[in-house]
Amino acid sequence: MTAFQSLVNIININQDQINFEYKNIKGLTVIDGKLFKDILDQVKLLEDKSIDKKEFIKKAVRTSFKLEDQDLILIKKEQIVVKVIQNIKRDESERRFNGYSEDEIAKLYHEYFDKTSLDAFIKSTSYEVFKYLFIRKQVTNDFYEKNIYSIVQSHMAKALIDFEDKNAEFRKGFAGYIFRINFINVFSHISDQILEAISYRDEYLMNWIKYYNGQVIIKHNKRYEAPSIINEVGQKYNPSALFGTIAMWFKTKDKITLLKKRFLDVNKNLEKLKIDNLSPSEYKDELVQERQEIENYIFEANEKIKDLLDKKRIHKDEETLYDINDEIQSLRIDVKEDKKELEELNTHIAKIDTISSKRLEEDKARIQKDILREEKALKQNTKVYQSIQSALVKALTSKRKPI
Repeated sequence: MTAFQSLVNIININQDQINFEYKNIKGLTVIDGKLFKDILDQVKLLEDKSIDKKEFIKKAVRTSFKLEDQDLILIKKEQIVVKVIQNIKRDESERRFNGYSEDEIAKLYHEYFDKTSLDAFIKSTSYEVFKYLFIRKQVTNDFYEKNIYSIVQSHMAKALIDFEDKNAEFRKGFAGYIFRINFINVFSHISDQILEAISYRDEYLMNWIKYYNGQVIIKHNKRYEAPSIINEVGQKYNPSALFGTIAMWFKTKDKITLLKKRFLDVNKNLEKLKIDNLSPSEYKDELVQERQEIENYIFEANEKIKDLLDKKRIHKDEETLYDINDEIQSLRIDVKEDKKELEELNTHIAKIDTISSKRLEEDKARIQKDILREEKALKQNTKVYQSIQSALVKALTSKRKPI
């Protein structure tokens, strides 16, 4: 029996552990718990390391459930989710979400994404849109206004890689729903990218954004008013005057990033200098304390020897004198060994480099102080940046108006 057939058999004989119509949602099936673990354990036994394990599992699930190509299988951290797409009806006359039921798509949306994966998806897709429009194509404002929504939806559909190619129509509808739900978030990311490019003096975008100044445009003998960058309280920003504020904002952010990297580097260097998981200074302090204890032992032993020598002068009994001599000899041996250990300890202490670690500790404290100062400056300018960014989002989602 092949490894693939073994995996299919595991799924088939454990149907009682599968959550069909999960949470009473028709067409939604979840495999979790022990069966999910058994599937992963089986896949770990694959001898061919070149096999894509996720695709191997998907193929086995598709075979076991007799799924159509367009049906969706998701391998999550603790479960396998199966969504039968063919159960989601499409009304071709309905334009919204490419004709698919909003309720059905909404259910899938909440199953497909958790907060982390959704944030990553929106951020990644928004950046791809930014790159396509403003780095690769360097589009005109006119092209942007006419095509931006379809371009975002198209990039989102393309990014839904868990869906088979035969799901093209559904992918388009699902992407439309994702875009609608995360509309502001998408344009917030795009506006951040535009503003960052402007802060680095991107000539194309610095000229492109000048469009948003409420200027009058004449096209085909018709007059239009371009959108303006206006914040929530009605303050209008001159696109050409934004550079200074935006440049300072991103310069501060970059400085904080650089300082944090330096802070990590200093920490790594300090870790390398550690001895027995202690900094050189801490380690040296422990050795100095140990040296003090040995010196105390030597002092106490010498004092006992003095006392015993005094007793020796007083006592005349031979047995007592023998005992005193034995004890003196034993103490002298101990002192000799302690002095040898003390000498080795002093040599070891002298070799410990505390200067480098002290310098690094001083660097670390200084960098921490610099980070706090820059973060304070960034915080003070946060409201201004957010005001500009939200005003740009509004402009990016507006079109010229006929006048």
